[in-house]
Amino acid sequence: MSLTAYFERLGAPLKNSRWSWGAIREFDGAIFLRVWQDRKMRLDGKTYMMVTHHEAYVGNESSPGYRERLQQVEFARAGRPVYMIMCLVDVPDAHPRKIKSFNKDDVFVGGQLIEHDGNTWVELVDRVGSRSVRLGG
Repeated sequence: MSLTAYFERLGAPLKNSRWSWGAIREFDGAIFLRVWQDRKMRLDGKTYMMVTHHEAYVGNESSPGYRERLQQVEFARAGRPVYMIMCLVDVPDAHPRKIKSFNKDDVFVGGQLIEHDGNTWVELVDRVGSRSVRLGG
């Protein structure tokens, strides 16, 4: 299954299959974000996933994917539920990065958003089967 099809199965179709990094599900406002498995950190005993990478977009702030992600982060700050789709990178130092694979079985529940080293990170609070999220529960 492609990542685009996976987002559709979650009820949150991507606006654009080439540049969208996430989507919002209309019926409940839940936000689904692609995240890189290798861009995580431990802080005060909690795990956080990077959801913005501002440095990579200096001079390219008008990128549609970047602008869309910033909007999604603002919705998350406003209290909407956040789920993360865990992606494995093909070549970590490549730019742009390409997805080698992604976890099709589980989504990762987001919690608190924090700012750290100039980027936004979302706490990883749980791992649930994608089927339960797809069914709205």
